[in-house]
Amino acid sequence: MKNNLVPSLVGVLVSLFAVWWLHGFLLVDRCLDSGGAIDHKTNLCMGENEQVIELATSSGMLVIYCIVIMFVSLLAGSLVRKLFKR
Repeated sequence: MKNNLVPSLVGVLVSLFAVWWLHGFLLVDRCLDSGGAIDHKTNLCMGENEQVIELATSSGMLVIYCIVIMFVSLLAGSLVRKLFKR
């Protein structure tokens, strides 16, 4: 049972890291597309006159996150299983 749990756990952790990185990338992209700029000290999207632009997570982004989580988790779990067999 322990050998079956480790690849799944690694797959989930890798997929969460991938979604965390993807979320930051997409938010910066949306900020720049809306005419804002990223304030790197506060990690906020700033518009004209130092207004904070709020960026909501759309349902399309949530679907992309779910697909990425499933794909990356399966891929990372499969790779870890192959490494443990050797």
